[in-house]
Amino acid sequence: MMITCKEASRLLSQSMDARLPLWQRVRLRLHLAICDACTNFSRQLRLLRRALRRLAD
Repeated sequence: MMITCKEASRLLSQSMDARLPLWQRVRLRLHLAICDACTNFSRQLRLLRRALRRLAD
């Protein structure tokens, strides 16, 4: 059931473009609940996305 950090980073990237299926969202959330590195990566992705949106405006 647990995913690797590599798969978590792939899912985080995919989730920026489209909504993940429920089972993938659950697996990702479980991983993020125990992995500080992937949680930080998720925050960094969101920060970059917001910065790029502001830059585009």
